[in-house]
Amino acid sequence: MSPVGLSVLIVTYNAGRDIDTCLELLAASRIERPYEVILVDNASTDGTPERVAQAFPRVRVIAERTNHGFAGGNAVALAHATGETILLLNPDAFLRDPEALPGLMAHLDAHPELGAVGPRLTFPDGAHQVGDAGYEPRPLSILVHAGGLSGRFGLRGLYLASRQAGGRQALDVDWICGACLLLRRSAIDAIGGLRSPMFLYGEDVDWGCRLRDAGWRVAYLPGIAVVHLQGGSGSTRSARWLDGLAAIYRLRNAGRALSSPAFFSGPLRLGFTLRALAYGVAARLRGQPDLARKAEDMRRFAGHLRSLRQ
Repeated sequence: MSPVGLSVLIVTYNAGRDIDTCLELLAASRIERPYEVILVDNASTDGTPERVAQAFPRVRVIAERTNHGFAGGNAVALAHATGETILLLNPDAFLRDPEALPGLMAHLDAHPELGAVGPRLTFPDGAHQVGDAGYEPRPLSILVHAGGLSGRFGLRGLYLASRQAGGRQALDVDWICGACLLLRRSAIDAIGGLRSPMFLYGEDVDWGCRLRDAGWRVAYLPGIAVVHLQGGSGSTRSARWLDGLAAIYRLRNAGRALSSPAFFSGPLRLGFTLRALAYGVAARLRGQPDLARKAEDMRRFAGHLRSLRQ
């Protein structure tokens, strides 16, 4: 197979109709270079691979009989990719702006020191989706995040706060969410590929930190927006992301002071509990159901942290 300029890697698992929208908007993007789309399906039971193969003949579909997880599925796709630039794209990440992907590629091309770039992720209503980029899980970033101080007084928390993601200038970060992540192939090679000890959640944090370890910069472009459903802004959010984050924290802080799981979970549990109280009071005073849902999410996250191994 002849090499192309860009390989788009998509991993699906019971993706429903989201993947149709994803692929349609990808095709409508103004990509002025040869590209390929490789879709690895992680043993879906809803007919995703068959439907995609029929409706999108340009897409190379690899139907796996085993669920390899997010990192494992992308590793399978990467083995078949020929591009020098690699885009990881979730099936529920929508390139509604046809200039979004060209903008990401142009920035990566213009800065050879960058190993990866990513956009600001938003919910369908345009609200910033916290968790689209951030910094290495360290004791200080845990405390900053738990205290709700990300972006204040120059402090860096686990995630970029919305106040940090509201500008136009590129920001140096440690990692970018894998829902829409553009990488240089040589940078991927430098970190040994796209495998990760995490099955689901935390792989993108792992990759970004390893890129920084290898001397590459990682850039977040808040001026480019991509819609990411993530279940929708009003739905219940899974707490499983905390498991992946805890695993990354243990991995990145092994042998260091304050590296115990208790230090990871304790400050976050307190922070979530206080936020649950604040959102609950605000929901009652303002009569806003979305604040009540946020309060319930915070309570659930705090409860989940109690189940982590101490």
